[in-house]
Amino acid sequence: MTHKRLYLVVLAFVLVALAACTPGAPSTPTSNIPTPTSQPGAPTPTSASKPSLDDAEWEKVIGAARKEGSVTVYSFNFIGEVGLALSRAFQEKYGVKVDIVTGRGAEFLERLKTERRMGKIVADFTEGSSVNVMNIKVEGLTVSGMDGLPALKELDAFRVSPFILDPADKQVAGYNISVHAPYINVNLVKKGEEPKRWKDMLDPNWKVKMMLTDTKLSTNAYLLFVPLLREKVVDEEYLKALYKQDLQWTVGTVDELGKIGKGQVPLSVRISDTVAAPFALEGAPIQAIDMEDGITVGFTVVAMLSGPHPNAGKLFTNWLFTREGQTLRGKLSGASSFRKDTDDFRPKGTAFTPRRPIVTTNEDSDNAARLFREKWLDKL
Repeated sequence: MTHKRLYLVVLAFVLVALAACTPGAPSTPTSNIPTPTSQPGAPTPTSASKPSLDDAEWEKVIGAARKEGSVTVYSFNFIGEVGLALSRAFQEKYGVKVDIVTGRGAEFLERLKTERRMGKIVADFTEGSSVNVMNIKVEGLTVSGMDGLPALKELDAFRVSPFILDPADKQVAGYNISVHAPYINVNLVKKGEEPKRWKDMLDPNWKVKMMLTDTKLSTNAYLLFVPLLREKVVDEEYLKALYKQDLQWTVGTVDELGKIGKGQVPLSVRISDTVAAPFALEGAPIQAIDMEDGITVGFTVVAMLSGPHPNAGKLFTNWLFTREGQTLRGKLSGASSFRKDTDDFRPKGTAFTPRRPIVTTNEDSDNAARLFREKWLDKL
């Protein structure tokens, strides 16, 4: 499948999924977008289903996972109470402890490469942005077998195929659609005064009033600008002009939202609704801006790694994609779900269907990773 064809199919999936997730969202015309074909896969088992060989093999995986006793997770999103609650629920269900190590995806890539050189991969599972996890896959650090997990055989249960970004190898699976938008502090920016198009950020009134994750530390800015460049929403001259607005750099989007929510700065250039949701749930006065000329949309993804607890890794990955796992994570994180049988838990201020969603494709992720390594934005 060509990149253009894949982009259109992914866009169609995203439009359908977001419209289904967002309460009261207006329908988006899709007459010029190919209708997604149905995904192959086993039907969802019913209570009347007889045990099969697959069921017996899965019981062996569960038993082996319990003997392993724990699973180690490298995570960007399972922080604070979210991670603790997911760990408690999984341990109560299966008797397997979850050790979560949090950090940035780029850090995990380097950490895993170091572990491989030392001959011992520590983690069994990782999750984060598509560009970082796909980079981990490109380095040969992920393992196969995810498409054989029971929950991921039930493709009809999902709004979007979890393997849409990795259809050939199925080593990376998406579990959340992320909408990336500018965010404002509503106490500092009056209604109607927020930027409505990307060019509005070049207004002198926004100078020294905008934040962005440091391009030396994270791929976030690259994941924003590469799709916008591809769609000709912005160009290189725009980026140069934006940098002249004296952006305030932060160490990550969590740090950005903390400062936006506290009123230290009125506007963040790019935040994921997945990251914004916990702040909104806690009452932070933040609001996403649906830019008229386009909002980037991406995926939060997971992969299994060749750590010391392979069966526990399989069990945790499978559980995350079950209705139970997706519902709990959605409630804790204020997130939407790939599954049709769970609700959209995104809170007010983060939940909306973009007027013009610009899907971040595999090619975009590859280019973002390459430009990040080359420090392209810092050289402008």
